[in-house]
Amino acid sequence: MIKLIKNEITKLLHKKSIYIVLIITAMFMVLVSFINSKDASYSYDPSVYYDPSDPDPVAKEMNEYYKKYKSSDWQAYKLDDFYLVASSYYNEKNNEEYKLEYEKYKEAFKNNDWKYFVNTDLAKGKNDLEILKTGLLDKNLSKKEVRNLKASIFQKETEIEMLEYRLKENVTYGSDYLNQAISSINNASYGKYFYENVDPKNSDYQQNVKTYYESKYILDTKEDTNNIQDLRSSLMHFFDNYIFLILVFGVMIAGSIVSEEYNKGTIKSLLITPYKRNTILLSKFITVLIMLLLFVIVAYFMDFIIGGCFLGFQSITNHVVTYNFSTNTLEIMGLFKYILIKTMAILPEIILLITLAFAVSTIIGNTAFAIVITFAGFIASSIINMLAVYYKIEILKYFVTTNWNFNEYLFGATSQYGTSFTHAVIVCIIYFLIMVITSFIVFKRKNIKNV
Repeated sequence: MIKLIKNEITKLLHKKSIYIVLIITAMFMVLVSFINSKDASYSYDPSVYYDPSDPDPVAKEMNEYYKKYKSSDWQAYKLDDFYLVASSYYNEKNNEEYKLEYEKYKEAFKNNDWKYFVNTDLAKGKNDLEILKTGLLDKNLSKKEVRNLKASIFQKETEIEMLEYRLKENVTYGSDYLNQAISSINNASYGKYFYENVDPKNSDYQQNVKTYYESKYILDTKEDTNNIQDLRSSLMHFFDNYIFLILVFGVMIAGSIVSEEYNKGTIKSLLITPYKRNTILLSKFITVLIMLLLFVIVAYFMDFIIGGCFLGFQSITNHVVTYNFSTNTLEIMGLFKYILIKTMAILPEIILLITLAFAVSTIIGNTAFAIVITFAGFIASSIINMLAVYYKIEILKYFVTTNWNFNEYLFGATSQYGTSFTHAVIVCIIYFLIMVITSFIVFKRKNIKNV
């Protein structure tokens, strides 16, 4: 068996197509890393919002501010608020309240007083909170209205907490990781309340809870664990970026390793060896799996080197932080452990698709057909899964496509398809065995004389 596997690997390593896929993968990694290395922070184009030729005094004043402040200045993030204040002032110049607010905004911009805006929002937020709490005293509210009002109260309390955090930690307005975390917490707070108090099985609310606590970790530790433009993130999302190329490599080998023997007529000489047919076919299948794993390892290494050259290597020491829904706690782990977990979770999908290519190649004996069928199945899986989510079609729970991605179950998450981890394992094993057993039966009974 080992000798057969070595022989198969040697034959594959002499194929130019393998190295072509590797080169294409490396080139694509260069492109992805180059794009990620570019700054994607907040920026604006004044001409998009205000016409310089517009005689309106508000437009003229806004244009002056947009020219004065860059996207890196904190003032840029309060210009939309200033537009509303300026509009009110110019429309009703006799209103002393509008005039005072307008002048205070301009003075705060001039004096670099970003805390003025925080304190203003804080005072307004506390006032809004009291109004919401007063509304809760209404005895005529329905249960749904009470529930929604409590969620709004929690959301407002969170906004106040984030404003107080800005003051305490001196966090100016901007687009850095702390500002992104603050924004994420504010946006996720409403859904978090519903998940923890109303509907703990809702997968949409799950994402809110995950975002909320992971962002809280960033604020507490000041560790940028949500950066999507560093090497750590590139390695974390390795399969999101390169799964298609991995499938191209695996399907290319699996779809040809048997059928090429038929087409070239070498299958006859292979079968006159002292090895049984089952042993020969098994050695080929094991070879496919070995080559797949080798390609994944090499691709990870290439992504590490190429990504590091563009993005730097310092981020790989940062922790990976994810929320565990089983324990209702944050899991903090090293990058290598996370990569290993994610790889194990996605491998069933890749192996099942490669097994399909191998089975079709063995049964039909046509490389092109095996490759086309496999990628057609891969593309169709998106449609099937979409139908399973939106139309809740019960029978689709037993399709392999709604069960083969075990990322759905990581860290206690609930599958969007309504399936359990055990159910998914059983379905995947059944489909795998059907393809493998059928391949071996057909190969064992195949009349090679007519090939």
